[in-house]
Amino acid sequence: MLIEYQIYTLCLYLPQIEDVIIMRKYVLFYIGFCLLLINCNEDKASTAIKETQEQIDAKTITQKEISDLKYADFGLSADSQTAVNDWQKYQELTTHIEALKKADLNFFSTERLLLKTFFLEFRTEMPVNLQTNEILARITALDTKAQKLNSLLRLNNIEKQNKIVAIKELLVAVSNLNLQINKKFEFEKNNVIKSE
Repeated sequence: MLIEYQIYTLCLYLPQIEDVIIMRKYVLFYIGFCLLLINCNEDKASTAIKETQEQIDAKTITQKEISDLKYADFGLSADSQTAVNDWQKYQELTTHIEALKKADLNFFSTERLLLKTFFLEFRTEMPVNLQTNEILARITALDTKAQKLNSLLRLNNIEKQNKIVAIKELLVAVSNLNLQINKKFEFEKNNVIKSE
């Protein structure tokens, strides 16, 4: 009799227990949904976007900042220009440097492997008459400065001033390469005049 009573009681309360479990699930879902709505406040999100845009503007390097850099910018002499006319990678480098002076940092902020490949090809395609120790040393310095600039441009937490200093160092390295190429041809011209 006791067992029958327990079974009867269980059958009577079982549907009510299932209803309580289902109601608990609905209540927990409702509480979770309300918390989600409270945390998704649009005012905070728009403020965060404005702050981010201001930070981006503060870190953006402008053409004026690059043109204000003080350094000795050596161009190529006529003899030097004739010697590098067929050097395709030098012409590409000149194009990238001109873009850099206009604050287009795309080439120098690309993947490191692309930059390394460019300078490897730069050395490989170099005309034989320009392969002197002095010019090769300037190319090594240029490669190093380009790698440094690439590293700084790819990181978001680097101060803008550090990036500008790295740009100046790269421009100086290019100028030194041009100067060394000019010196080579000037030295050769002077030697020809002295030997006569």
